[in-house]
Amino acid sequence: MEYDTNYHQVCSTRTVQSDKKGFFNEFYVDVKDACGDKWLQNYFGKLKSNAARILSIFSDREVCDPVLGVLEHVQPVYKQKDVLVSSQRRAQADKFHLMSVSSEIPDERKELLQQALGHANLAVMRAPAPHLDETIDNGLTLAMAYRSRAAILIALGEGEAALSDLKLATNFGLESKESVDYYCKMAKAYAVMGEAARTEISLKIAEKLAGADSKQVAACRKEIAALNPGKQEKPKEALVPTLTHGENPALSGAANVVKLVDTKEKGRFVVAKEGLKTGDVVLCENPVAACLLPSFFGSNCHHCFKRLRTPVACLSCSGIAFCSAQCMGEACETYHRFECQFMDLFIGSGMSILCFIALRIFTQAASLEDGLATANLLFEHLVSHQDERQADDYLQRALMAGFLMRVLQKAQYFGRRKTEGVNPTAVELQVATALLGLLQVLQYNAHEIYHTLVTDEHCFEGCKVIYLGAGLYGTGSYFNHECWPSVAGHYVGKKLVLTATKPHRPNEVVAVNYGPIFTKTNLKERQRSLRGRYAFSCNCMTCQENWPLLQKIDKQVRFWCTSANCVNLLKFPKDLAKDVRCPRCRKNISLKESVARLIKVEELYREAAEAMQAQKTNEAIELFKEGIDTFFQIAALPHKDTLIAQQALLKCLANTGTTFKK
Repeated sequence: MEYDTNYHQVCSTRTVQSDKKGFFNEFYVDVKDACGDKWLQNYFGKLKSNAARILSIFSDREVCDPVLGVLEHVQPVYKQKDVLVSSQRRAQADKFHLMSVSSEIPDERKELLQQALGHANLAVMRAPAPHLDETIDNGLTLAMAYRSRAAILIALGEGEAALSDLKLATNFGLESKESVDYYCKMAKAYAVMGEAARTEISLKIAEKLAGADSKQVAACRKEIAALNPGKQEKPKEALVPTLTHGENPALSGAANVVKLVDTKEKGRFVVAKEGLKTGDVVLCENPVAACLLPSFFGSNCHHCFKRLRTPVACLSCSGIAFCSAQCMGEACETYHRFECQFMDLFIGSGMSILCFIALRIFTQAASLEDGLATANLLFEHLVSHQDERQADDYLQRALMAGFLMRVLQKAQYFGRRKTEGVNPTAVELQVATALLGLLQVLQYNAHEIYHTLVTDEHCFEGCKVIYLGAGLYGTGSYFNHECWPSVAGHYVGKKLVLTATKPHRPNEVVAVNYGPIFTKTNLKERQRSLRGRYAFSCNCMTCQENWPLLQKIDKQVRFWCTSANCVNLLKFPKDLAKDVRCPRCRKNISLKESVARLIKVEELYREAAEAMQAQKTNEAIELFKEGIDTFFQIAALPHKDTLIAQQALLKCLANTGTTFKK
């Protein structure tokens, strides 16, 4: 197929800068104009290594002045804390909480509490770390925000979350050991959880602390007596599935039923080892690095991607939230301490999610040396299509690598520098070189991370796949593309799970889909997209046979010849009473049993669909597995009902992963 250079360039550019409104695009255009096309094509375009390209942008006189001129001005840009805003939001939260107490209408009370919670969340996010600003609340604004939110959560019946906030309030400075109010709140939290024994213990401690002045504790006992503790509905926790036959010791995160092969034509890719069944879990892998899209910074945990209800704030910035103190601690002790003060700069640059991931590989590493080792290993083992790249593509990525390296300089990733100047040291040049390599690798190997949005009414009807981030998966990157994949992907948090959606013969390719899928996109458009975005032409069976779009597939079935060792496909017989002559093995074949089994397959599909309607996910999965396995024993794709069954199985598997409600 003819190679569309312009389309490829557009696709490639978007993997560096996803938004043309950002300042990085202007920076790139200015540098490109300054160096001139002659230098770009005749000199820079002929450089043979990433190290030479990085060295060039910092030292060649044709380009270094505009590069250094811009990078010298890199400064922290982030959403800072504001003690006044936090205290004002807390006051609003307390006001709506008090209003809810006086309301006798349940729906109105709930709405007021939700408004109170919204203000309390903002109070938490904007509050500075303890004692940084003692002009308000004696430097305890953050602790008081958590305490106010705990009271609101108790009123909402969310005792477990309230206890977490009470603990954070004490961690950030509120006295608890001598506080009657603290133990009264603990008692209420345990009460709404239905834990009577712990409620009483907390009240006893409060009474002991109160001494003769026990009015507050008596009032608390009265409030608790009026509570009607209900069973708290916890969000469904997604379970990480078990790899079929355990983990392959030679392929991290992959099951022992698959293996990695290497050919001159296709490079490295994954195939079935001894054969697979539908439903076999072939991969369960944590990312090398993963980043949340900026548009989800306010709604999802920055560390584990969990949907937020009661955010825990970074102590330094107001733009990033976590689901728990644990996630906050893990992030702030590693990558976020380097990224924190530059988050708005990254967003303002318009850089793509892949650039965030490239940076994260270094900021999350235990040491600079570990970051370099990981980056270099990835560049060595994963495809980057260096021969396909044009000079301006290399320039754009080199400039982005330089920008990211400059941020690391300013964040003191390399330690305290002797000068504020941009000119990199030898080690800094190595990091910039590795970043350039990562920006090439990530273009072709990163995975979108998505969770499933479900409705209150039904877990399948109206559900949507929400793309919320991206990650790089070391083993996951080895799975090749087909326009109708043989595995379904879903996520448990950031963990990528791949499950077979059809049986596989030994050494058969185990394929994912990179985006263009035959059910929705015709052959010409799929090939254009794959060539432009991934620099290859697809030769899968779907493309070889040019399968029609799903809506145009008829009900015809192609049955396997039933004679031993024959792999011919036969059309549905006009007369079942008569044998069919196989042109390959030259035998007369009866297809009566195959047709009877097909009828059973379609019955299994119907039962599975009914199980989905009844929201019996696991039952539906088992029925689909049995039906699909049986179908592939007797017939071959494309078969409309089986294609729809495989799509439905994918939906069921996604429902066992991370889901959330609005």
